[in-house]
Amino acid sequence: MSILTWTGYDAVNDQIEETLDGVELEISIADGSANMFSTVNAGGGEQYDIVIPNNEYVPRFIDADLAAPVDMDIMTNFDALYPTFQDAAETQFASDGDVYGLPVQFGWYAYGYDSSVLSEDHEHSYDVLFSEEYEGVDLTGGITLYDGYYKTIMATGLSLGYTEAFEGDTVSFTDEQLTTIEETLTDFKPNLLGFVHDEETLTQDYQNGNIVASFANRSTHVGIMNDVESVRFSQPAEEELTWFEGAIVTAGSSNKEASFRVLNEYISPETGAALSENRNIMNTSQDAMGNIDSEALQIEPGVLDGMIPFKPAEQDEEWIEMFERIKNA
Repeated sequence: MSILTWTGYDAVNDQIEETLDGVELEISIADGSANMFSTVNAGGGEQYDIVIPNNEYVPRFIDADLAAPVDMDIMTNFDALYPTFQDAAETQFASDGDVYGLPVQFGWYAYGYDSSVLSEDHEHSYDVLFSEEYEGVDLTGGITLYDGYYKTIMATGLSLGYTEAFEGDTVSFTDEQLTTIEETLTDFKPNLLGFVHDEETLTQDYQNGNIVASFANRSTHVGIMNDVESVRFSQPAEEELTWFEGAIVTAGSSNKEASFRVLNEYISPETGAALSENRNIMNTSQDAMGNIDSEALQIEPGVLDGMIPFKPAEQDEEWIEMFERIKNA
């Protein structure tokens, strides 16, 4: 069986192959969800049995008739998913009464910070990311934002209070709101250390005392916290942007039944926990999370309440062009 996904899934290949008789897994790594979609849409639907993009891309697979309906009789671990992700499967991943995708792993974007500089009891808010000074702490040149148009534009919109833009099936800012977002990022850019997203660079900058706060994925910050004792991850007062990986079985797969059994293993108590610990990413299954020892991966279930799931951008091309203007300003 061939799987197109992210790094780290091969860590549980042996575990799954030992559990499921006759199953052999071959993992291919894609360069992002857009690459996964374009590959399958160009004819890879028969080459790959399973594809695991981020959640906002699953509807594209459904609309293009590239995903097979989930055999819920095989998904014996589905009921152990957090209610948030059961609901996501039955809404964002559904069409005409059928479910087409399975939430597997998840995380969210917020900011990490150096607690030796910015106190742990500071007022946690996205305002930290757009302030020259916060609660008496000089932040000039000590902030990094994510090097990607989608996450940074959405975070800026949240910091400006544009929550209504996230209420539909897409993220849709008005023209006036987009103008304000661009002006906010352009005006604040001289106060940034830079746009950075990779864990290695952020870790080095924290170790060198260059960063006070950084906007990036929670799993990225979990990795940083393993190396830099003073780094913490914030839970801001504003809504947080959550992502989850949505696994689909391709419509062209000749191994659909076995593929669904593999997906069921990714959210099983044992394999799901091992997958999360190997990737530093949380599992959508409550039973799997209950088997995880890593303190950095522990969450309070209530943290999922009110989170905003990633959705396609209504004006995607405009966002891309705007972010390029900001970076080049």
